[in-house]
Amino acid sequence: MNNRYFNYPHKDLWNIDVWESRRSELTPLANWIGQYNLEHCRIPAKPEGERRTEGSFDPKANALTYPEKVQELKEKGLHYHCTSMSFGWVAIIPEEHLGKEGYSDEMDTVIVLVNADQTDPNWCMYVLEKYADYVDAAGKERFAILFIAADRLNVEGGYISIVQEAIVIFHLNYMRFYLDVSAVKAAGVCLAEIPGFAYTDESGATPMDPDAAIEKRGGILVLPAAKRWTNKDSLICKLINGDTYSNLTYDKEALINSPVGRDLAQAMYLEYHYDDAEDPELLRYWDDMGLKCEFHDKKGEQWITFVPKAAYEQTEEKLPCVCIFQEVNRFDPHQAVTGFAYFLKYHEIAAQGDCMLLYFVLETLDDNDLLHEILEDAKTMYPIDPERVYITGHSHDGRFAAEYTRRHQREIAAVATLGNEPGQLSEKVTSGFFVVTDEQLDIQASVDTPLIDISGFNERNSQFPLNIDAPDVRPGQWVAVDTFEKRAESWQRRLRSANAPMRTVEEIAATRYSDNKAERCIGVPADYAEVLTLDKSENYIVDIKNKAGKSHLRIVALGNMPHTVTPIMVELSWDFLRRFGRNQETGETIELE
Repeated sequence: MNNRYFNYPHKDLWNIDVWESRRSELTPLANWIGQYNLEHCRIPAKPEGERRTEGSFDPKANALTYPEKVQELKEKGLHYHCTSMSFGWVAIIPEEHLGKEGYSDEMDTVIVLVNADQTDPNWCMYVLEKYADYVDAAGKERFAILFIAADRLNVEGGYISIVQEAIVIFHLNYMRFYLDVSAVKAAGVCLAEIPGFAYTDESGATPMDPDAAIEKRGGILVLPAAKRWTNKDSLICKLINGDTYSNLTYDKEALINSPVGRDLAQAMYLEYHYDDAEDPELLRYWDDMGLKCEFHDKKGEQWITFVPKAAYEQTEEKLPCVCIFQEVNRFDPHQAVTGFAYFLKYHEIAAQGDCMLLYFVLETLDDNDLLHEILEDAKTMYPIDPERVYITGHSHDGRFAAEYTRRHQREIAAVATLGNEPGQLSEKVTSGFFVVTDEQLDIQASVDTPLIDISGFNERNSQFPLNIDAPDVRPGQWVAVDTFEKRAESWQRRLRSANAPMRTVEEIAATRYSDNKAERCIGVPADYAEVLTLDKSENYIVDIKNKAGKSHLRIVALGNMPHTVTPIMVELSWDFLRRFGRNQETGETIELE
């Protein structure tokens, strides 16, 4: 029975309306522009017979880029970048800005909200055609443009995550952001007339007349957006409540009315109560827990540590260090609070003296190499045991964690990827940092690195079981490995990267009829399989031995769980990671238990 009367502190935070006042003040304006674009300015798809098919194709964004267009932009001194994050987006960046450290460049950035039918892979090129005068202005006046292309109404503020990602990738000055409001003026509407929209100064305290604040950039009507575009809402609440992050069999009410919902509500309270990671009251919260929180900078990028207070007194005792790939950038002080809430269970583990935590991540594989220098600094500041350095991350940060491990294998003793597919994806099914190339597989296989992959049984990708086509996918949801053939191949690639005995497609398919429920539900042949019931849900665990007979690959599927981090996920990952060390002289894995 799902008892909706199951009660606990802060349960009201599951009501999305509670977070309304903590959303970006630009959201009502962005929603109005989105509705207008959908009704009046939508970029349509062309009939299939009229579409261009030659070019560079990105399956994640379903985007076809024309090489001659990229060359044309390059001749104007502009860099082109196209990808997807819930919505497709295109960045046009003056080339002289690329490669700069820090976020203080004097260049402006204009956010342009558009609507395009992205069933046509040429959508990104159509955007540049429709807004050619914007691109020309960016080339002449040397400002950046972020075209954020919704294919539906963007009522959840998806543009905010894209802006955050673009800032980190291109080191954009977050104090020089502007929102294109040309559509509002074209409709003959005053900004002040838009329902629910209230505009303030950068402090958020003083109301202003938005129409009087309009400026021009390259002839584009823009509204200053610095410090106004960020949210102070809950990522946890969004992931648990939103259909975007789960499949059709996910039972949201059952999760909320369970101990998992209770524990997540405790974490959400941090997101609700604190706006800034450096809030003195929040620092006292960590201090009372038994942790010292410290903020650091490396080459203009912030990293944050949480260390058991006793470690400052017992410096002779070395501590394991868990590197958590989670965004903690200075341009959004609340973003770090969200990260801490996301991994709150790790803070409890650290507060018991079991480890210290180090938060850091950027938005490209290469930029994340900076962690190596950060760790070198951290080892001089804290009593870190170099044999017990671990790394974890959720979703795309989990992919970053896996790639960092491939690049710095002697540095990392074990890795936990959270919310990722159990298999390794090839270029045949996707592109970008989702892909693990054959070369990367061989690099990973060359050094024995224990890995645990934990994700929800009800993730949006419907990645379990692997032994069938992706089940229960929501209509319109993109799934990289949707067929059994792709899923089986992705698992074979995982086995190759783990230096484990290969399994045939037939052996993988046969697990559909396994007597062991965990093996059947995860969908791969296992050396060990277990069903673990925790907090009202069945969770499935399988271990795979490598060719040396070591159980260094574990796959976990958490029952009734969408695309999010939970306390159980953290506990299971730490239980696995802590079993291993890395011999710094030989590079060999040490079995600690």
